[in-house]
Amino acid sequence: MNDIDRSVDTFDFAMRRRFRFLNIDPKDCSSMLGELKEKTAEANMRMNRLNKAIIEHPELNENYQIGPAYFLELATLSPEQLWQDYLEPLLKEYLRGTVDEDQAIERFHEAYEGVASEN
Repeated sequence: MNDIDRSVDTFDFAMRRRFRFLNIDPKDCSSMLGELKEKTAEANMRMNRLNKAIIEHPELNENYQIGPAYFLELATLSPEQLWQDYLEPLLKEYLRGTVDEDQAIERFHEAYEGVASEN
């Protein structure tokens, strides 16, 4: 098994040195939300508020931000359906096993809805 691990590690290193890696922030791609027409501003606000709450969570960081592709679903779904069917399950997966999972999900939902949290 150790030989296999080493050969995979060498392959992984060889692949990584051949590519350029760029960090792409969700705001860098927010122009794709223009497809939503009249819902663009709302989708942008929801995405930015939610991502701000994600970044501020002590066990998450900017690598857990949710990109605009999820918010394109607002073309056919209500904001609450998007939350229930896509965003909440993803965030629960991010927070699985953390101490304050339920409270964090509630804070994320409040941010998504634009409700001022008293916490």
